[in-house]
Amino acid sequence: MTKKEYQAMMEETLAEIQTILNAKNHDYTAGSEDPFANFRLSELEGVEPVKGVMIRVSDKMQRLRAFIKSGKLLVKGESFEDAIHDIIGYMILIKGMLIQKSNEEE
Repeated sequence: MTKKEYQAMMEETLAEIQTILNAKNHDYTAGSEDPFANFRLSELEGVEPVKGVMIRVSDKMQRLRAFIKSGKLLVKGESFEDAIHDIIGYMILIKGMLIQKSNEEE
């Protein structure tokens, strides 16, 4: 991969992730103004929302480990790229949640 190809891949990936996050936020928050509404539901089970997201990240990391080890994923329609996009998306969500928490504590 050349530097130019890398830059193009990065720009494409970031655009895809933004589109995915916006769509999922619409679907999962049911029109709520709270972008983290669905993740806050983990509190009903006694799990702090950021920890709940980290658990999801761990699942995606395990999928990547499996792909790296075997070179394939058996679930149809899901690729290593999907797992990477999900992890990046979760990290953006965590960043937002932590910024919000920090602002509330000030």
